[in-house]
Amino acid sequence: MWSILTSTKSFEDRWIAHAGLNDRGLHRRRMTAADFCARLRRAQCRIPEDEHTRSFAEQGFVVVPDFLPPDAFATIADEARARLAASEAHTPIPANEARGFGARRKAPWGFDRFDGGTLNRFVRIERGQSPALAAFTRSPRLAALARSRLGAAIPPRNIRLYLTVNGDETRTPDDQKVLHRDTFFSNIKFWYFIDAVTADDGPFVYVPGSHRLTPARLAWEEMRAIRASAARKVGIIGTEGAFRIEAEELAGLGLPPPVSVTVPANSLVMADTLGFHRRGDAVPGTQRLALYGSVRPWPFGLIRR
Repeated sequence: MWSILTSTKSFEDRWIAHAGLNDRGLHRRRMTAADFCARLRRAQCRIPEDEHTRSFAEQGFVVVPDFLPPDAFATIADEARARLAASEAHTPIPANEARGFGARRKAPWGFDRFDGGTLNRFVRIERGQSPALAAFTRSPRLAALARSRLGAAIPPRNIRLYLTVNGDETRTPDDQKVLHRDTFFSNIKFWYFIDAVTADDGPFVYVPGSHRLTPARLAWEEMRAIRASAARKVGIIGTEGAFRIEAEELAGLGLPPPVSVTVPANSLVMADTLGFHRRGDAVPGTQRLALYGSVRPWPFGLIRR
């Protein structure tokens, strides 16, 4: 039963999916307790409010254009493209015909992973080879923005160069292109885009304000938890806990339609993925290159990180 006090979200766990406990509000209580702890961590950080932290708090995501000065961005972009080219020289971009969330395909430079036909290439940042990229992973501005929402910074080891190559949805659908939330508590992901992201490139899509635990959202979460618990009880698999939602359900939760986040190069996008989000629709074969990082702390921790 100790899994209840961890970040475990999967309803394949017998305690997370305990039907009797979820009928009595277990899932709702885990969410509200984690939200309370995140508020305490944020309060300890005392990040000064500005237009970006305010937008992040209100909307659940934030876009920061011109994140770096032009000369610093040019250096970052050159190093990023060199590291990507080296990975492609060692391991050409592969194709995939299998459905679902794929396993990591490890390589000396990092790893590839597929979401259906969509390739995710994660390239490790080496300080000796890419000093500007390594310096970015320790950016005080990046850390402050993450702490303003989560009370925790993104560890440098969690930041990689990230290439997305969009697949063909008619052949191998990408599950990340369905609206969902990642887990039951606030966590942070960011993308710092080396190239501009257009509507054709699979931009990040987010439902503004969906990170808030309103009464309607908590009721929806409780309903989904009870349904997932019942499914496990009769042996139905696939109850991993990253709940999906249909766009038609949003209005019933008092939420607006999703917005597609297209940005110019040198833009940072950061989001609390407790909110509903997805990877946007794309033209097959289009690519987007970014620095990417995430942090998912222990949800019940009370000390800032």
